[in-house]
Amino acid sequence: MTRVLRGAIGVVGAAGVLALIRVVSFAPYTAERDVGAIVRFAWRARGERVRECRHRTPEELEKLPPHMRQEEVCEGRVLPYRLAVDLDGVATVNQLIHGAGAREDRPLYVFQELVVTPGSHRIAVAFTREGTAPADTSGVLATPARLTLDTTVTLGSRRVLLVTYDEEREQLAVRGGSVR
Repeated sequence: MTRVLRGAIGVVGAAGVLALIRVVSFAPYTAERDVGAIVRFAWRARGERVRECRHRTPEELEKLPPHMRQEEVCEGRVLPYRLAVDLDGVATVNQLIHGAGAREDRPLYVFQELVVTPGSHRIAVAFTREGTAPADTSGVLATPARLTLDTTVTLGSRRVLLVTYDEEREQLAVRGGSVR
């Protein structure tokens, strides 16, 4: 194939693609008028750290190399929280949120999205610590043991309502939408 023939094929191919784009650009399109709105639950929380220690048995110590023989073994983790969401009186979310990381020793991250019909909705949220926190917190600023929100909101089509945690006020807060 000669160089001129390859160039001609390229020009014809490009012209064909451009013609196709032009024809398709005139096709009618109607956007959906009433599509859902989104209620998004998103926040980061510092959970209550617990440290669980135990003493190794003599048999366990024998199995370990001499440089690793510690009598007491401690593991730290963050207590989980339960996220419960009722939308218009119906339980829609009931999830246990664990600390991030392989050992669950990092902050808790909440991210949930609910698609709802546009209009007025009653949202009730409870974010409750599971388990018992230690008596000595040593000045660590952790999220309160229970956070709640009970509100009615009005959402338009294609709108997003954000439910988040306000660390300064230590409460759940709503951003976006019309809150009543």
